[in-house]
Amino acid sequence: MTSTRERCALTDCEWCERDDLRCRFCEGVGWWRPEKPRRDGCGVIDWIRVEEPCRMCAGTGKEHNPLVTASENGAGTG
Repeated sequence: MTSTRERCALTDCEWCERDDLRCRFCEGVGWWRPEKPRRDGCGVIDWIRVEEPCRMCAGTGKEHNPLVTASENGAGTG
């Protein structure tokens, strides 16, 4: 496993500029270990762990789409 990336692929990304929110999917490490199906020689399907860059933060470890509560979003006012 290598370190996190500095930025995602977007040129002007507001989320890459921040350092206050860790990615909730990889917990800020930029990598995750999902399970992937594999079929053995007898046709039995089992699951193996793979390590890959977090797809939700593009491997940056920074939250790129935080959950927003209704009060923060302005809903329910007026």
